Amino acid sequence: MPGHAVAHPLEHAIDHTQATMGCETLTLAAKDVETYFSTAAEVSASRFDAEAIILPCSVSGTLTKGGKRYAWRIHAAGAGYLTEQAARSESKRFLCGDACEKALPALMGH
Repeated sequence: MPGHAVAHPLEHAIDHTQATMGCETLTLAAKDVETYFSTAAEVSASRFDAEAIILPCSVSGTLTKGGKRYAWRIHAAGAGYLTEQAARSESKRFLCGDACEKALPALMGH
């Protein structure tokens, strides 16, 4: 998703009601968000539900692409969502497994 602007600040969230599984070390910069959405694959809801690993920590924010504003959330281990804000549309779902191992090792716990 090259050519988009990521708004600052990015919001980091950890659900402390669950085991945090090393979430305290999760960090993403704006450039990492661009890398994520250009590396991750958009997948169907059924594939996402079957394969996504949703850890209790995430980073979220907004971005603008093609004049449209989107809300995004990326979870540690590579599951992500992108939702156009004005359209109130269904979230697009993304998975980033092996490709993110090299491109974003901190996201993948390395």
